[in-house]
Amino acid sequence: METVTLQVAAGGESPTPPEACRGIIVGPGANQPAAYPGYGGFVGWESPLRRRDGTWLVAFSAGYWHASPPTPLRYPAATVAEFARLGMPVGIDAPTGGRAMIVRSADEGRRWSRPDTLIDTPADDRHPSLLELPSGVLLSSLFSYTSGDPDAECHVYVVRSLDGGVNWEQQPRFLPTPFVAEETDGPLQLQPDGSVLMIVDGQRQRGGRWEVGVFRGVDEGQRWSWVGGYQADHDLFEPSLARLNDGRLVAVARPEGAICWSADEGRTWTPPVTFGLRLFAPSLYVLADGTLVCLHGSYCPGAPGLRLVFSRDGGRTWVGAGPGHGFLVDHAYGYGKAMELPDGSLFVVYLSTGGHRADDAQSNAIRCIRVRLRADYQGIELLPAANAAGAAP
Repeated sequence: METVTLQVAAGGESPTPPEACRGIIVGPGANQPAAYPGYGGFVGWESPLRRRDGTWLVAFSAGYWHASPPTPLRYPAATVAEFARLGMPVGIDAPTGGRAMIVRSADEGRRWSRPDTLIDTPADDRHPSLLELPSGVLLSSLFSYTSGDPDAECHVYVVRSLDGGVNWEQQPRFLPTPFVAEETDGPLQLQPDGSVLMIVDGQRQRGGRWEVGVFRGVDEGQRWSWVGGYQADHDLFEPSLARLNDGRLVAVARPEGAICWSADEGRTWTPPVTFGLRLFAPSLYVLADGTLVCLHGSYCPGAPGLRLVFSRDGGRTWVGAGPGHGFLVDHAYGYGKAMELPDGSLFVVYLSTGGHRADDAQSNAIRCIRVRLRADYQGIELLPAANAAGAAP
């Protein structure tokens, strides 16, 4: 079994605070979506893409709450009451729930277009993740969330764009899964042979343990098939997948930070290993220099927020800011997704709040910031987003 450790780099936090570096892409008074039935101010579950022609895209979900299932709600009365206690608006009219939307920038993030609808199915369309194929075709993976329908609770699908993200297919391609419910939030992983891997978490039976599955897409995302998966002695949520420079795949999952590897394109996996980094919404990226980066939300007491750890040896040894947590990216809810820029920095997009309370949902925003690993690999530097207050014109 692999051994995984977290090394603490004292003094590795950024000398520049996040408040001086963050920008807003969508939020109150800053490029909100046009009103539609069911929109109550919530935006989030975002994903960026830098296309080969230089255009930047950010896809996201928009709705009325942390989750925006269609109304009328079909949950048991006790569930509706619990959601209302948490902050879900009562009596909202949302016939198709939340929708996936997209913005674009032609000037490397200085200005962003008004949000356009990517897709709006009869269910809540969540966590769009973007990928550009060598042909220029764009893929977006999402999952649909209903309002309590036991036969269609939560399922992953794919849509494509053939014109650079202006128009998207409106007929979802659902994955052929062995699960009764499954979710994904990317990122999608392009393989050397042109196929695409997607990692999901799912249940084989209602009330069962959540496990991980990997699917391969071919024919430019038009056909998908099961590759393999793995389980642990605990639920595995929100898995993320990356391809290391040696060809192996590495994956990590919420909540215990369980890491495992595959040497056969995802068919079989090493036993998941935990190492004290309890997290949510992990997101893996391999940088041009081979460094493996993990953005994550933190469960560590006293160290909340969106954070980052990194590894120079494929995930066996990680560098962080303290026992059980990474370097601070921002005092925010998290769910960060990133893309590497030509200068080696990461452009990171993320939620300001989780939108659990009604006022948080109404005032939520998609923030952005840039992060660069220090040259000595002992910490990070925060850099201003192009649209941050005080950023160079």
